[in-house]
Amino acid sequence: MNEATLIKNVTIYDGTGGRPFGSDVLIRDGLIHKVARFISTVDCKTIDGAGKILTPGFINCHSHCELYPFNNPQMLQSVGQGITTELVGQDGLSVAPIDDFHAAELTENMICLCGKAEKTFWWRSHADFMRLVEEQNPACRFVGLLGSGTIRMNIMGSENRPATTSEIRAMQDLIEQGMEEGARGLSFGLIYPPSSYASTEEMVEVCKAVAKHDGIIMVHMRSEMDLLLESFEEMVHIMKASGVRLEISHLKSLGPRNWGSVRMILDRMDELQAQGYDIGFDQYPWDAGSTGLKATVPDWAYSGGEDAFEARLADSAEYKRIYNETARILHNRGDGERVQIASIPESTEDFSWMPGLRIDEIAHRLGMDEVTAVLYILSKTRSSVLCVYHSISEDDVQAVMRSPWHVVCTDGIIGAVPHPRVYSSYPRFLGHYVRDMKIMPLETAVNHIAGEPARRLRLWDRGIIREGMSADLVLLDYERINATNSYVNPIKLPEGICKVWVKGILRYEEGMKL
Repeated sequence: MNEATLIKNVTIYDGTGGRPFGSDVLIRDGLIHKVARFISTVDCKTIDGAGKILTPGFINCHSHCELYPFNNPQMLQSVGQGITTELVGQDGLSVAPIDDFHAAELTENMICLCGKAEKTFWWRSHADFMRLVEEQNPACRFVGLLGSGTIRMNIMGSENRPATTSEIRAMQDLIEQGMEEGARGLSFGLIYPPSSYASTEEMVEVCKAVAKHDGIIMVHMRSEMDLLLESFEEMVHIMKASGVRLEISHLKSLGPRNWGSVRMILDRMDELQAQGYDIGFDQYPWDAGSTGLKATVPDWAYSGGEDAFEARLADSAEYKRIYNETARILHNRGDGERVQIASIPESTEDFSWMPGLRIDEIAHRLGMDEVTAVLYILSKTRSSVLCVYHSISEDDVQAVMRSPWHVVCTDGIIGAVPHPRVYSSYPRFLGHYVRDMKIMPLETAVNHIAGEPARRLRLWDRGIIREGMSADLVLLDYERINATNSYVNPIKLPEGICKVWVKGILRYEEGMKL
């Protein structure tokens, strides 16, 4: 119910990065109606905010919760950690736009990132999808990116080849349509087919269509391992050549041999910002990542789609080639002891015992070496396996977090034993890193989770506590806020998020159960 609410005696961190101040806040008709000391009114619910902090709602710049509104509209994993806006369509794979011919293929491709849909995707345009989301009345607000891989699939299927001039023009037209329908920009997943099949030149051209609408590109780079620096410079070239704004997704360097190299990227970002480029990155505040098991396989192996991949595995020469490259990629990620299964779909084999186990443990139980086990599992599950990768340095996490070009995200992907970031990235950031480790002042931190994400996404109605802005608000107990979950027990809500309003509606109160 969207009733008028008065929050009294609260300390406000307004999202701008400015100093906190004491005030009352009146919420009315979904908006922040008044911010002042000693507001007096009788026709509203009153909440005493003494000893608490009021911030703008958190804006999650990297999410995979496209299907939550259809099967979990309460979205407690989001509002329970203070998120009021979710940005979907990341890593080059958005659920829209999609045509009739490719809808089934896209639905299957998306299982690993956003879960299994109840049926083949039934929307077609970005506008169609966003309208259907709104009809579910989800607890969070949704905005979307267009996925470059999805755009490419509409025009070229899953072919691994250069795009022709006419195909690039058709992709630009789809992007233009999506931007006009409200998309905030374009994502690239340059380790995920078919997004990864795009050349640098193709990316420059499609990004021009985004820049025309002042959109942003968000990019999972081609490498976060040995070729991290080269991959970053590719994106810098694309940014400069197209004029687009750039955000690097979940900035990190993977694998012990690459730890520390991410600091050179931070230095380059400082230089580029000084030159006037709008460049930044997002980060989840954890020392492990999460993506599909297929990320250990070379992308060319999936050219033509899942059926083509399985056919290559059945060819002895192709299998050997895939095996050797998978061995290299898996080793660079830290080998099987650093890769844990998070979720696995039903298949022709009973793999229900695998979630929570590492690849080295699974390989031992199967009587296989690690690479053979990886390829066997992928072949039996249509490659729809989600993993947690324990391959990030804590020193790097903190160095990245200290950058002024940083914003927080969850990169949340639901699974049977998911990454804990799904439920508590923001409380972990505020409690562990900001309060306990003093990585940055709290007012700066609130800017990194609200004001700055709103600016990047051009969401001018939120991200700041100011009269006339949308009443997306979080009341929190700073002394208690923290994650309560872990990699072993991830499905647990955090502490210290007291109340969350989205467009003036109270969507979460501490104590609600998953």
